[in-house]
Amino acid sequence: MFKKLMAKFGVGAATVDLQLDAPGFRLGEKVTGVVRIEGGNVEQRISELSVVLLMRVNARGQEVTRQVQVYPISRQFTVQPKPVVQEIPFSFDMPDGLAISTPAVQFALQTKLDVEMALDPTDFDRLDILPPERVERVLRAFDRANLRQKADSGKLTPYGQEFSFFPAVDLGIPLKELEVIFFSTPDELRMLVELDLASGFLRREKEYKAEIVVPNELLAAGQEEELSRYLLAKIRDYANNPQAIPYVQLSAYQQGHYGHHGHRGSGMIGGMAAGLLGGMLLGELMSPDEEMASDDAQEEYGSEEEEADFDFGGFDDEL
Repeated sequence: MFKKLMAKFGVGAATVDLQLDAPGFRLGEKVTGVVRIEGGNVEQRISELSVVLLMRVNARGQEVTRQVQVYPISRQFTVQPKPVVQEIPFSFDMPDGLAISTPAVQFALQTKLDVEMALDPTDFDRLDILPPERVERVLRAFDRANLRQKADSGKLTPYGQEFSFFPAVDLGIPLKELEVIFFSTPDELRMLVELDLASGFLRREKEYKAEIVVPNELLAAGQEEELSRYLLAKIRDYANNPQAIPYVQLSAYQQGHYGHHGHRGSGMIGGMAAGLLGGMLLGELMSPDEEMASDDAQEEYGSEEEEADFDFGGFDDEL
């Protein structure tokens, strides 16, 4: 009886440990692993075992945590006392529109074991979300073209995740900064870009929005040099003749006018993640001159969601 009473308060109770099959998974892949449940001093009845995907955003000195999705693993089972250890495999598909892990956007998995009439054990594990292969090849191609990512590259904007680059060498064009948002479709990779160009006698910076469409054949393995040349040629053309840049309506991307509806992996990278923050992206987390899409950001993004009733616990210190 004493052991049962103590287990209700978490002393000598079952413990839970999530073990991922890999430390990181590419955006769009299936996350897989096993939940390891070690029995305590007494038998305990479990109402539900679930894994919660959490996102934490760090911007301008503020940290905001959001629950992305809950994945039920198992319901209504019994955990036997130690030394019994139970392992339950799990898997789930990452939501479309999730962001890539960067210093500004980080993810974790919280494993919850709902024990009847007792404290619920939990476990936190960092989850690294890697770029899709096509996006990774573009990032490497930019690096090959001497365009390096800035320290704050990968932050969220109302339209998705924005990657920022600067020329590491003189490219012979008046480019000061390049900002990119990726929109993926099965047939091609679209990039919404903003070029900050030095213009006029005083070399003042002026922003130009444009689009670069990369066909799949350039995104295949072994095409790194051709991809780098293609991207640099597009950037040179836009930088040297900005007045000829075709008009791009950025809001059309967020409203889904491009791509294949219903096709997994299609859409704006980071679009869903940005939606979780709602109005915060247009308020506390962003300064007026910070987002690529500021000219078009008049749509309703909803009110700020209430802060979730959890944090990253000990995991929080490791991020």
